[in-house]
Amino acid sequence: MTRLRAHKKEKMELMHKHLQRLELQLNQTLAMWNRSASFNDRNKLCGAIHRLALESDALRTENVELFERLQCFERLQSIAHQEILETVHTDDHESANVTMYEASTKAKWTPQSVISGWRVFFPDGAPSFYFHPFTFEEFNRVTKLCDDTFAVDPPFINCVGEMFGWKMHCAPLTRRPDKSLVIHARFTSQFNSSLDSIGDIMRKLGVKSLPLISTPPHWNPNQREELSVNVLQEFEKDSYVVVCNIPGPVHYRFIYFHRQLNRIMINGKRSVAFIMIAANSEANQRTRLEELQHNVNWVQEGGTYVTLTEVDDGTVDMAYDHWGSCQDEQHGQSLFIQWAQLVSRWSQTIMPKLLKSGN
Repeated sequence: MTRLRAHKKEKMELMHKHLQRLELQLNQTLAMWNRSASFNDRNKLCGAIHRLALESDALRTENVELFERLQCFERLQSIAHQEILETVHTDDHESANVTMYEASTKAKWTPQSVISGWRVFFPDGAPSFYFHPFTFEEFNRVTKLCDDTFAVDPPFINCVGEMFGWKMHCAPLTRRPDKSLVIHARFTSQFNSSLDSIGDIMRKLGVKSLPLISTPPHWNPNQREELSVNVLQEFEKDSYVVVCNIPGPVHYRFIYFHRQLNRIMINGKRSVAFIMIAANSEANQRTRLEELQHNVNWVQEGGTYVTLTEVDDGTVDMAYDHWGSCQDEQHGQSLFIQWAQLVSRWSQTIMPKLLKSGN
């Protein structure tokens, strides 16, 4: 019996050891499988990343090629579009940018037969409006007030810098009682010319080369050819009522008085002033409210005052005041930049003609 129990115990120990060996083999096999699976997963992941990198690089290369082809296409399209415009509008360009006097001779208004007013249409299909004519007394009162303000002792404005021979002055934005903002700038320069020569050049500037009292935010000066300028009334030579429409999603529009004044100063020297000032009347304002157009913005305030003053027979001082309503400070800065660009273009227009004429 004792031997039997000992034999049974020995057998149980052998079976237990065998079980331990089997468990060890199982654990080793499972560990090997896990390592193999992990290694395969890493291989698969590395392979996928490598393929993605290759595909990404190929897509990048293709994207660059497409971008370059698109740029080339856009350049060709732009050149072709410009060529078409130049071909179509070459003959019309000179006639479109006529002087104010030439524009007045072609105006369609007939104040003799239509006393109370008439509807004004634009060639570009912009919304029309009904216009009530101004009296000469209204015209004279507004332009005289402007002349009295700037002719002899204009408001002081700090100088903010110089550009291409022009001194630039700019006043802080002014807030009117109705909460609107107004910017005012002045540009001054001196030209070696006779007053007659430079005055003649300024008088012959086309209507689309004249200052624009105000322009919309983000407006591009290259869009000047798109605007419409119509002479509505003529009181005497160089005295006009004009409307300007700047097309866009919301049309910017203003009526203004345009006048030239010649004077002899106390010292015997001559001076010429060119006035443009936004104009309105109760009758016109009432009509605008009656036929409210949400896609038209009427500019209520703004103007320009350009003076040519004879220093001597061969020297002329030029001063250009410009003020206009703006929506905010950024819009005001944009207007100031546009006005600075305008005087730069004037220099480019004036100087070659003076050199050509020898004055």
